[in-house]
Amino acid sequence: MPIRYSPWPRGMPCWVDLMISDLGKAKEFYGQLFGWEFEHRAGRLRCTIGGREVSGIGERTGPETAAVWTTYLAVPDLDVTVRAIAGAGGRIFRPATGVGDDCRFAVVADPSGAVFGLWQAGARIGAQVTDEPGALVWNECFTANRTAAEAFYTGIFGYGAADLSAPGFGYTALTLGGEAVGGLAELPADVPGEVPAHWVTYFAVADADESAELVAELGGTVQNPPSDSPDGRLAAVTDNQGVPFCLVGPRRP
Repeated sequence: MPIRYSPWPRGMPCWVDLMISDLGKAKEFYGQLFGWEFEHRAGRLRCTIGGREVSGIGERTGPETAAVWTTYLAVPDLDVTVRAIAGAGGRIFRPATGVGDDCRFAVVADPSGAVFGLWQAGARIGAQVTDEPGALVWNECFTANRTAAEAFYTGIFGYGAADLSAPGFGYTALTLGGEAVGGLAELPADVPGEVPAHWVTYFAVADADESAELVAELGGTVQNPPSDSPDGRLAAVTDNQGVPFCLVGPRRP
């Protein structure tokens, strides 16, 4: 089990959370799908595996709050990063906010409108478990202007950029120390123009096909059925309240 004890490096996707209308339905769905256990804290759920945090779920405060999995990127200085994002043409949806000694966070958007979070660790580092079934394994941003997105994210977070494009599909891996930690994908040409730039969360599973079947049994939908890729067997799904995310399991032999 990959366990993290110290703060994540700058730019690393270190946390995901979900704001949703019905906490009870979310708890039932994700508990059965991923085997999560839950700690109730101030009206929110801390989702855990083996007692270690993997994500959070909170209740939407109004219709203006989108029901999505939000990716948070680690930063050593939240205030400096928020100012840099504003100066680079991004938007600040929630300014720097402290949660006691736990952490400080903000919710922002890049210049194309893709919303993501920033996380400055305190007593809580973010996800304590990653890259195992039920835990966060990958995050990427789909955007109509990959060149502009690459300039923004490398400038703010100090990423390296590796072009992994293939015919008909533009893709940039964002790297730290030579290791890919996230990605920028071009929105496919057949995607309607009203679909905004957005970040996508991938959770690891032991078997993508079995997990996709379970998603449907639990009231979710399978948008793209499992298929093998160089990075594993992938499926795009939604939960029982329509929130999209992706599953990644081992490739079929």
